[in-house]
Amino acid sequence: MKSLLVVGCGSIGRRHMKVFRELGVEFIGGADHREDRVNQALDEAGANAVAQDHRQALADHAYDAVVVATPPHLHTSIALDAAAAGCHLFIEKPLATDDQGLDELEATCRSRSLVAYTAYCYRFIPSVERLRQLLDSSAIGRPLCARLHISSYLPDWHPWEDYREFYMASKAQGGGALFDESHGIDLLRWLFGQVRDVSAFVGNVSDLEISSDDLSVVQLRFANGLVAQGHFDLLGRTPRIGLEVTGSEGTILWDRIDPKISVYKAGEGAWATESFPANDTVQSYGRQAQHFLNCISSGANPRTPLNDGRQTLSVLTAAAESSASGRVITVSNDALAA
Repeated sequence: MKSLLVVGCGSIGRRHMKVFRELGVEFIGGADHREDRVNQALDEAGANAVAQDHRQALADHAYDAVVVATPPHLHTSIALDAAAAGCHLFIEKPLATDDQGLDELEATCRSRSLVAYTAYCYRFIPSVERLRQLLDSSAIGRPLCARLHISSYLPDWHPWEDYREFYMASKAQGGGALFDESHGIDLLRWLFGQVRDVSAFVGNVSDLEISSDDLSVVQLRFANGLVAQGHFDLLGRTPRIGLEVTGSEGTILWDRIDPKISVYKAGEGAWATESFPANDTVQSYGRQAQHFLNCISSGANPRTPLNDGRQTLSVLTAAAESSASGRVITVSNDALAA
């Protein structure tokens, strides 16, 4: 692949620019309605061309692929424009804020043989890949239940700007603990399969001045019988990201902040810990970008295709519905059959 357009030149967009440049992409363009971010794309990320409108950028240059790194409420419309221009798609998570337009997007990508990847980079963290290997090899027997905890403090995310102006503070733009930290929902789905139903609280308990949720507590029942609890918040004063899986023969603890996996096997009566490099998570960005490039060159299906991203979106919307209605919501699995 020779050319790439990154739509949305915030911090994650500029990171993608740098990563794809390191992987040999020759021409990288940027598009963002904010002039300061356009300038940062030029100065910090070495963009070859910039525009304040993605349609103008697509008209100015024939790109091979487009990274969609805007707030989530804009993802689908931008992806539709890029697919219409014949570009492969790398869409930041979550895939969208609702399912509207996604049937059309999938049909366009299918008819034009375009790779469409949903960027859930946790699947490329080395310690997470190891975690899946352990579960798949029945290291703790049959997984029975799991507890996931993702916590951080929103004002610390971008200390260079007012958190209240950050899209994460806006429910309308797809911000909030549940949707942005949907890495956790995707992780649980990747490890344990299809979600059957959801019950959740999605709301606000802190003094943060945001319209999006600062706390989401989700209970998932999987088709295989496993029950998982997910805790997502934007109010924790120290970052905590981890997963505990209890199985019929032991327990696994995964820690993303201090990268390690600890395994307790009942038959041995002891813990064994495997540590990973400090850049364990950072490695995922380059690994997923290389995977995307490999899929384009080989025609292979990406690790997280559109219909997989849509299934995670179905869990997110079911959680929001559960919280609003006070009911357990059955998750639609139509997306996986597409």
